[in-house]
Amino acid sequence: MNARPSFSLALRPWVTVVDATGRTHLCSLAEVLEDAGGLRLGAADPLLWGATARLLTAIAYSAGCAPADDTAYWDNITTGIDLSAALSWVREHAADLELFAPGRPLFQDGALHDVAHRPEATVPVLYLDLTAAIGRPLLSDHRHLYASVPVDGRRAAELLLIQQTWAVGGRISAKTSVFGPGSSFGRPTAASGGVMWQPAGSVAELLAWRLMPVADGPGRGHWTYTPRVAGTAEFLPESECDGLTWMIRRMLLLPDADGMVARVITAQGWRVTKQADVPISVRHGSRDIVGTERGKQLSAEGITSDDDLAPLLALWDKAPPGSWAHAARTAVTATGQAPDVMAIGLATSNRKILHQRRIHIPASALADPRSTDAARALMSFRQRAGLVTPSRRTDPATGTTLPPAFGSAALLQEEFMDLSGPQRDQMLVQQAGAAPSGDPVRDGIRTAALAAVTLPGAGDLDEDLFTTVSAPPSLPSPDVDDSTGGDSAYADSPGHALVVQMGRWLASPHMRPVIADLERWARRPEPDNPVVALVTRSLAPEHHSAGILTAALMAVHHRTNRRAPLYGGADLPRLMRAFGSGRKFGPTHPATRAALQVIVRTTSVDTLRPHLVRQVRYASSRKMAPRWSSLFDDLATWDRAVRTRWSELFFTAPTRRTTPGAPSPTVNDQDKDPISA
Repeated sequence: MNARPSFSLALRPWVTVVDATGRTHLCSLAEVLEDAGGLRLGAADPLLWGATARLLTAIAYSAGCAPADDTAYWDNITTGIDLSAALSWVREHAADLELFAPGRPLFQDGALHDVAHRPEATVPVLYLDLTAAIGRPLLSDHRHLYASVPVDGRRAAELLLIQQTWAVGGRISAKTSVFGPGSSFGRPTAASGGVMWQPAGSVAELLAWRLMPVADGPGRGHWTYTPRVAGTAEFLPESECDGLTWMIRRMLLLPDADGMVARVITAQGWRVTKQADVPISVRHGSRDIVGTERGKQLSAEGITSDDDLAPLLALWDKAPPGSWAHAARTAVTATGQAPDVMAIGLATSNRKILHQRRIHIPASALADPRSTDAARALMSFRQRAGLVTPSRRTDPATGTTLPPAFGSAALLQEEFMDLSGPQRDQMLVQQAGAAPSGDPVRDGIRTAALAAVTLPGAGDLDEDLFTTVSAPPSLPSPDVDDSTGGDSAYADSPGHALVVQMGRWLASPHMRPVIADLERWARRPEPDNPVVALVTRSLAPEHHSAGILTAALMAVHHRTNRRAPLYGGADLPRLMRAFGSGRKFGPTHPATRAALQVIVRTTSVDTLRPHLVRQVRYASSRKMAPRWSSLFDDLATWDRAVRTRWSELFFTAPTRRTTPGAPSPTVNDQDKDPISA
C-alpha cells in the first residue's frame, strides 16, 4: 500500500527567495525565518509575492511576535525584530502547515474527501491559476478548452495561497447538488480588484514594519477550513489572525501517490458580512489594503503601469488610524526611517481579470513630506485632463490624453517637488507635449485638451469664431492697382496680397469667367487651365500650389452662396468647430470630426483639395468664412507642425463667457443669423 504524499510548507522548500549575493533559492518557511535578515522574497508573480508576505505575517502574529504598543513597534524597526518565536512556531506546527493532511489540510476542507469520488465534484487544477483567465470574464471562462497539466506540491501550494488571497468573484465550477445552495457563486477576497501594500526589503525588515500593534491583540488564526456557526450565512473575522487566514474558498487538493495534483475541489467558502460604515483598511485582515479617502477599496484598474506610484502616494497620508499605512507613517515620523514598499494590485472589471500590478515605492518618497502633496497635485492634473479625453468608442484611434503613469517619474525629482501648484501644472503640460506621437490628431487632442483644462485663459482665441467682415483687413485704396500684386505693402505677405486680389476679382463683373474657371479647377484640376497662370504669376514657385488652391476655394465659397460674407476672422479648423447640427457641433459631430481627421492626416496639398472644397462649401452655406490669408500660409507650409496646430485649433474648447439670458453665438454679428442645421 502506497504511503500518502506529504508536503509541509514548514519543512519543504517552496518559497522563492533572493539572498544577499542576488542568487535565487527555494526555501522552506523554517529556513526563511532562520535567515530572515539575509533573505528577501523573490517570487516573480506579484500575486504570489503578496500572498507569501501575508502568510509570513499571519505566522509571526500567531507566534506572538506582534509589538504590544507603538514604542515596541518602533523598536522593532530601529533595532531589528526577534523572529525566534516565529521559527519555533513553524517547527512546532509543521502538521498544521501540511498541504496534504487527510483531516486538517492547510487552507482546505478535509471533509470534502467524502465527495472526492464523484466526477462532477472536481475540476482540473488549471482552474486555480488566475493568470489562465486574464482578459476573459470568469462567468464564461475558457480554461476548460486548455489542457490542464498536473502540478507538484510546491506549485499547488502557490496556487492555493493565491486563490485564498486574491480570488475573483464570479461563477465557480461547483455543482449545487454536491455542495449545496450558493456554493457555485464565489465572492471576491478583500484584496481582489484592489491594491495591497507590503513593506519590502529582507524578510526581517518586512515583518518588522508589517507587524503593527493591534488594539485587541492578534488573536488566533484558522489553518484549516472548518464550518462556522451552523445556520449562519455570513460572518466577520474575530481577530487579525482570523482575517489574515480567512478562507474565501472551500477547496481540497487531490494528489496522486507521487504528490502531483491534477484535480481539485473548489466551492464558495466563508462569506464576509459587508461593513459599509467601516473603512476597509481598518478591518481585521485588511489593514494592508489601500483605501480611498471615503474608506472604499482603491481600484487597481486605474493604475496604468508598474511605474504608476502617484495614486498610492496621494493616499499615503490619508490612511485612517488602525490601518497599516497609518502605523507605518507614524513610525516614519518617530524613527526617521522609512520602508521601501511594494504595492501589489489585481485589476478586475465585471468579473474579468484585467491585469496585475507590482509598484515599487522607494523609501525616499515616503520619507519626503512633499511627496503626498505633489502626488495629489499630479492626480488632480490627470483628472482634469481626463475630463476632455476622447472616448475610445467614439474614436478608437485617439486613445487617451496622457500616456500611462504620466508624471510619476516627476515625483522622484527635486525640481518638480520644489515647485508650487501653478508651476507644477505648467511643467506637467510641457512634459505631456514633449513626446509627439507622430499622429497630428492624437497630438492635437492631447495638446488642446491639456491647454483647455489646465491653463487659465485657454480658449480665448475662440472669440473670433463667428466674426465675419465685408472686406479684408488693411485693404488699400481702390485707386491703387494691385492686379499684378506689385504693392510693396504685401511684399512679405503673398497670402494677403492674393486675398486682396481675389476680393477685387470676385467683386468685378468682368472677372466672372475667371471665377468660373477657378471653380471648375476646384472640381477637376487641369494644368492647362488658363486661370492657373493668371493666379500664380505674382507668386514664388513654392507658393503656386497654395495660391491656386486658396483662390479656387474663395471662388467656391463665393459661388456657393453670394450672400455669405467673404472674409472671416477664424482659421478654417477653428471655424469647423461651428459645423454640425442639432446639439452636436465640431468635435462632437461625427462627420465634422472625421473630416478634420482626414484633413490633418493628409500629407499632400494636392490631395487636400476635395476635402477642403467640401468644408468651404458648407461654411458658405452657413454664412461663415475662414481667414483666407492664414489658409494660404498653412497650405504653403503644410508640415507636421501645421497639421498638429489644425488639430489643436479644432479640439480646443472655447472659454464660455455667456451671461444668463444672452443669445446663442451667431454667424454674423451684422445680420445675426443663427447657426441652422
